[in-house]
Amino acid sequence: MLRIAALVLALACFACATSNEPAVSREETQIRTFRARVAAVDQQTRVVTLVYGAGDKATFRADEAVRNLPQVAVGDELVGEVMESLAVEVRPATAEEQAAPESIDKPAGGGTLRDALGNSHFVKVRDPAVLDRVKVGDTVVVTLTEALRIEVVAP
Repeated sequence: MLRIAALVLALACFACATSNEPAVSREETQIRTFRARVAAVDQQTRVVTLVYGAGDKATFRADEAVRNLPQVAVGDELVGEVMESLAVEVRPATAEEQAAPESIDKPAGGGTLRDALGNSHFVKVRDPAVLDRVKVGDTVVVTLTEALRIEVVAP
């Protein structure tokens, strides 16, 4: 779901692109704070499941750099910040990319993009005028970088 949201942001970001211009790039960074409760933690696999106030869940694998994972237990309250940086580049397609173009659906307000795994996703844009500035076959390269800071707090 996060990757699809990133693609939505990507299409919203390249409003300056036209098929006659050279590659266009843009980067945006967002920092969000959060509070969650630990619903599950597997110390062997380092997989942690968090539950947020509204009941939403997120599961992730804690990197080996997380030194204090053995101190985290089910029921702990966590607060932290998530930094997401999204870099978008629109460029002419390579010959390989031209062989399997995706589609643009102006009436529906979006287009189909293929992710790095080859799966297709329909993505709506924030500003439908963006669709007038791109063409089928243009390549949209999206790089999403995430960083996370968490601390355990007293419940």
